[in-house]
Amino acid sequence: MPIGDTVPVSAEQLQVAADDYRITSADTLLRAQLHSSMVVCLYDAVGESGAMLHLRLAAPGQSRDPNLTDNTLSGNLSLLTRALRELSATASRAQHWQARLVAQSEDHETARARCEGLQAFIGEFLKDAGIRLVSAVAHLEPEVSVQFRPAMGQVQTLTAGSSNPP
Repeated sequence: MPIGDTVPVSAEQLQVAADDYRITSADTLLRAQLHSSMVVCLYDAVGESGAMLHLRLAAPGQSRDPNLTDNTLSGNLSLLTRALRELSATASRAQHWQARLVAQSEDHETARARCEGLQAFIGEFLKDAGIRLVSAVAHLEPEVSVQFRPAMGQVQTLTAGSSNPP
């Protein structure tokens, strides 16, 4: 994937696996492959600090269950709370926090309902934490890749069939 137009060639690139997060205060590109999962891209609108959290929408093989399980919600909430605490310590002067959500869901009614429920839950959590939710997008394509550059607040989503920039 060519990224030369959005990130300096020398910029560090970090992959963020499901059920994990990365925090950075440098000009870094954070990347994730989504599969029945969601990324929360957090950044300060003024500074260069930010984080990407990669949360599961469902346990493998359970995306057809419309109810968000307690384990899924508590795991995601725990990860989000821990990441926000670390991000706050890393960027103690940041005051203009914003977030973008990008999700990939299977294309059936119960999986879409699960995705919408988790996006709404995370949106309310962020609002309570004083973080402005800028956007929330869900994709139904089977292959979704997200690249996030916190220093610029830039999120790029590539899906199966989308053309890559030159």
